Amino acid sequence: MKQFRAYADAWRGVRYAYVQVRVLPTRKAMCADIDDCGFGPSAGAHGQCSGLAHYNRAGRITGRFACMWLNEEDLRSNASEIVTHECVHAGMRHMANHKLDVQAPSGQGGAVHANEEALAYTVGSLTKQINNRLHKLGVFA
Repeated sequence: MKQFRAYADAWRGVRYAYVQVRVLPTRKAMCADIDDCGFGPSAGAHGQCSGLAHYNRAGRITGRFACMWLNEEDLRSNASEIVTHECVHAGMRHMANHKLDVQAPSGQGGAVHANEEALAYTVGSLTKQINNRLHKLGVFA
């Protein structure tokens, strides 16, 4: 298994809140890992992103707010859709943790929703980080 972090607020230069990304070789191995971690049932999933509250040994909450599972088998045939799909789930969880409503007007005449922009930047940043790391790890080779 390959494992790494992707930071939700990297687009703002902040590295605290993160998604733990777990990449397994096959869909079967990924589903087994999801089930072993208590986030199942996962039968047939191409990927999964589950929100969580993670605590360290001292009982303090950490920056990990979600765990994303991907598998090399499905990524080789449909990477852009799978990664983006799971990053939207992670971005929505991040917005909910900050109690941000993506439909709330920004006060700028309603033309642009500030929280919607924050979601878009978060999803874009997570997608970029994950795709870059997957390339470095040789998943697409």
